This record gives sequence, structure tokens and C-alpha cells, in this order.
Amino acid sequence: MKKTISTSIVFAVSGLILFALAGCASFGTVIAKHEVKEIPALPYERIIRLYNPEGVPDKTLAGIVFIKKGAKVCTDFAREVNIASLDELDSVERQTYTRFSKYAIKSGEEIFGYVAIAYDYRVNLWENLKDENCQYKVQIVIPNTEVKGTTGAGVGFGFGGFGGGF
Repeated sequence: MKKTISTSIVFAVSGLILFALAGCASFGTVIAKHEVKEIPALPYERIIRLYNPEGVPDKTLAGIVFIKKGAKVCTDFAREVNIASLDELDSVERQTYTRFSKYAIKSGEEIFGYVAIAYDYRVNLWENLKDENCQYKVQIVIPNTEVKGTTGAGVGFGFGGFGGGF
């Protein structure tokens, strides 16, 4: 019995160490999201439209990333379209954009850009100063419509996740 407990403790500690090492080997460190009311109308070096043609409703806008001049910001989204201004959005996209969550890409006191993300999506901001091309990564977490109860997305009844179905 004593040997089983000590073996279990060794495996648990080994697992925790493995998770800690896996976390250290990731892209970088997660930086805090700073929510903003509005994105300022500044001249941006790049504006990236995150297009989601399979979205619900059809052909939706997942988000927009505004990158200030000289900032090394990238995203992991598969369908990026560079646009010159918000005037290139169609009328439905302009209307939904007003209801997006908006965050500053900020490290310390310096702001490198902004991200506006659709309500069902989530965003993580990463910092990796060793990568010269992408020091700040905007990671987009797409809602999983197949699993009800975990993201709020999806239609109908379902079980699983944190809080069950409906």
C-alpha cells in the first residue's frame, strides 16, 4: 500500500514537471489583454481582416487586427486579408464590427496595435521578443460549434463541457 502511494506521488510530480516544461517551450509568454472602448483612428501600418467564410451567419468577419508602424505583430488565423481601411468592409461587417470586443496589444506602457474580435471568438496575446518577425502574436480561438455548453456557440441541446447543454 505504501509503495502504491509513493509511486502515485512520483508519477504526479513527474506529470507536473512535464507540463511545466511544455509550457516553457511554447511560443512565448501570454500577455494581459487590455480591453478598450474604441480603437483610435490612427494611421496604421497594416490592418488585417480576419475573414471566416464558413462562419455562422454565412461569410462572417472573425475580427480585425490594427498594427502600428514598426510593430512586429502577426496572427495565427488562416484567412488574413490586408485592407487599407474599415471602408473596405461591407455594410453587414461594419455593423457587426461595432459589437466586437476590442483589446490593445500592449506590453508595459507601449501599445503595438489593437485587435477587435467577434463575440463568440476568443483571443490570446503572446510575446516572444526572440522572434524578429513576430514579437507579438494574436492567437484566435475559434468557437467549437459541435460542443455545446463550453463556448456558448451552437444550436440545440447537448451535453458536456462546463455547465452542460442547452
